[in-house]
Amino acid sequence: MQWIIKYLTSSIGKKQMMGCTGAILALFILGHMAGNFQLLNPDPVAAQASYNIYSELLTKSKAFLYSIEFVLGAVLLAHVFLAISLKRQNLKARGKIDYDVNARKGKKTFASFTMIWSGLFVFAFVIWHLKSLKYGEYFYYQSADVAGGAVVRDMWLTTVIAFSDIKFMIFYVVSMFIIGLHLFHAIASAFQTFGIAHQKWTPFIEKLGMLYSVVIAIGFSVIAIGCYVLAHKPETQNLIRNSHNLQQQLEQEKQQQEKTKLEENAKKTSFVLPASGLQVSFADVKGGF
Repeated sequence: MQWIIKYLTSSIGKKQMMGCTGAILALFILGHMAGNFQLLNPDPVAAQASYNIYSELLTKSKAFLYSIEFVLGAVLLAHVFLAISLKRQNLKARGKIDYDVNARKGKKTFASFTMIWSGLFVFAFVIWHLKSLKYGEYFYYQSADVAGGAVVRDMWLTTVIAFSDIKFMIFYVVSMFIIGLHLFHAIASAFQTFGIAHQKWTPFIEKLGMLYSVVIAIGFSVIAIGCYVLAHKPETQNLIRNSHNLQQQLEQEKQQQEKTKLEENAKKTSFVLPASGLQVSFADVKGGF
């Protein structure tokens, strides 16, 4: 146990843990981008249906959703904490804060020099992203494509309305290139931290890091710009207006569906005790507490 504590508090241990947490976040970003490409469907009706089905699939199991969110949140906080801890440790070891300025004259790239600042920006961006979209305006949606015609959250409408604002879209695109800049140095640095540094492989790893960061930055930027363009198409504007007009009706339908589901879950069960012939009844409310 002592060696684990010693490893986790050492400089190399912190760097390797930061590399692991960064890799988890980088893979999540790639999957998140792939799912969001559905927003670029030029048919707004089809896009609304497919994206809301996708969103409902991800959020259907609350236990699964909260578990994933908890893990990702813990990984992100650990990554930020380790980055700040290592930065403070390096500054303390150097003894002079202006060392960073002088280091620019060496082999440091702009991406590596701004690593801590781009990382803090990414952390702030994640908070803004969650506030604007996940916890943004809530709309309802119902389609035969959704299981049982259930009323679910219209995440497509929330997203499209957000990206229809040109200021929102531009800030998002700029943020993606800052994230790409952070990923560019982080990937090569992570491999180096784990000792995967060789005259033959290092150039390939650096190119791989650059390719990955460019794909992420351009991919999300295309989604943002595409959403802005699609949001201002006449057919999309009509669909947004129609969806707005249906909100009150859909909210009532949602309440009715929840009431019906609760009644179906509360099933009365009765049985007769063999010895006394006494009939016993009880209500089993599933998931209710």
